[in-house]
Amino acid sequence: MRYPALIVNREKVLENARTVEKLCRSNGIAVWGVTKGLSGDPRLASIFADAGFKGIADSRLRNLKKIKDSGCGLPLQLMRIAMRSEQEELVGIAGISLQSEVTTIMALDEICVRLGTTHEVLLMVDVGDLREGFWPDELPASAELLRELKGGVRLSGVAANFACASGVLPTSENMTALARYRDTAAGITGMELPTISVGGTCCLDVIERGQAPREVNALRLCEGVMLGMDTAFNRKIPYLSRDALRITAEIVECKLKPSVPVGTVGLQAFGEKPVFSDRGVRKRALLGIGRQDVNIDRIEPIEDGVEIVTASSDHLIIDMTDADCGVGCEPGDTLSFRPLYPAMLACSTSEYVELVFE
Repeated sequence: MRYPALIVNREKVLENARTVEKLCRSNGIAVWGVTKGLSGDPRLASIFADAGFKGIADSRLRNLKKIKDSGCGLPLQLMRIAMRSEQEELVGIAGISLQSEVTTIMALDEICVRLGTTHEVLLMVDVGDLREGFWPDELPASAELLRELKGGVRLSGVAANFACASGVLPTSENMTALARYRDTAAGITGMELPTISVGGTCCLDVIERGQAPREVNALRLCEGVMLGMDTAFNRKIPYLSRDALRITAEIVECKLKPSVPVGTVGLQAFGEKPVFSDRGVRKRALLGIGRQDVNIDRIEPIEDGVEIVTASSDHLIIDMTDADCGVGCEPGDTLSFRPLYPAMLACSTSEYVELVFE
């Protein structure tokens, strides 16, 4: 195996996905698997299909194209608001997109009419996180304008995202408000708008407690299935495995060195001034992975006693002094880390990190 590597345990991801699908299905909610955490790898889409997910969602058309070309038969949804420059490409790749601008939707409608095709749109509504979406006050006037659609775009529902930009958590109250906004838009446009889609692993908390309004019938998520974590609520999800993914890197140097730098200390390469405690001479390992590959603040050593000291763009520096005796510390030995979401995302987009499914 080439290192560094982001290693995916297929069976553990599948088990997590099936657990989430069963929970959501029992609450009348279909699951859309978000693949952007692994850069739209078709192997992940295949796992989601095997788990019974309703469809695949991603924020990048390039990712969705890879999945479509792989032969995945699930519906594909673009989550990021479509840029005007990619709209014609969009209708050729994904059948569904989330949109938040009337002029964009109308332009998409014109393209679809010209191409003789149709495209499904969920109206994004901003319920407080201040990322994308129609602000509730503008929704009635916007819905009125959308009555002029010529048939290329079919409005099929509303959607909202939680805890992504500003950290606003999902609640029964703001989900119920989303259902009201759907009813408003449906009444004005004269369209049924059957789908109410919510985004984020954090929505599982509301679903688990049986507090999701019955009108909510779709969930988009990634983090919980991949990592067994819910960052928004800062919790380890008790019924999901946290060991489905690991980052493994190879030791390239292991030496005894002082724990405090020698000489005048300025800013390091990333504009930070590290602070070190004098702990005497320590056993330090240098790993062949760095900040160019991973967010070092969002990884956790799997082995007890292993401590992350700092990193440069190319190397991760580890204190091995108190590591369990079973952990090697010679060039060629490897260490593994449990990624949190930003680390998974960074590794999957780095061409220098091998993505391995086992």
